[in-house]
Amino acid sequence: MASGAHDYVGLEAFSRDGDKIGKIKEVICDPESVSECLVIKYGLFRDLVVPVDVVERRGESVTVPFTRSLLDVAPRVGKKGELSSEERARLEHFYHPGTA
Repeated sequence: MASGAHDYVGLEAFSRDGDKIGKIKEVICDPESVSECLVIKYGLFRDLVVPVDVVERRGESVTVPFTRSLLDVAPRVGKKGELSSEERARLEHFYHPGTA
């Protein structure tokens, strides 16, 4: 999926309950694991960073398999275009709790 992650930019994102959560504005990468994350404009002052491997594309939108209330407490990360080791660990623990 890594080669197609940039195709997600501009798509609308929805929670698993069908609530619109924002629009995908960019893709950032984790150079240590070669994984990619989507940056979703989430509200007025926040971006939501979600690993590509947890979203499901549905036509011209994606679904993030979490409720909006859970996404409200998702880890925040810096806006550098890459993830630090610490940020990667926090995201991994949040989105893949059984594997971190």
